[in-house]
Amino acid sequence: MELTERLLKLTDTYCAARGVSDATVSGIIFKNSRTIPRIRRGGDVTTRNYSRAVGWFSQHWPDDYAWPPAIERTPAGEVQA
Repeated sequence: MELTERLLKLTDTYCAARGVSDATVSGIIFKNSRTIPRIRRGGDVTTRNYSRAVGWFSQHWPDDYAWPPAIERTPAGEVQA
């Protein structure tokens, strides 16, 4: 699974759990509401931005939703820049 596919899987699951949009999550993680929608339209993600997103999702993941099994999670307490 490519990084973009992993990021979109995390985004889809998180958005469904919280009832928020791609743009909302994108704005929180990347300070740009257009980043995730651009990736969804076929854009790319850098490894630095992917790492930032996984770190954010790891810290804010809802307790009542399972983390997608095919995606590595940032260890608890490890902060991604």
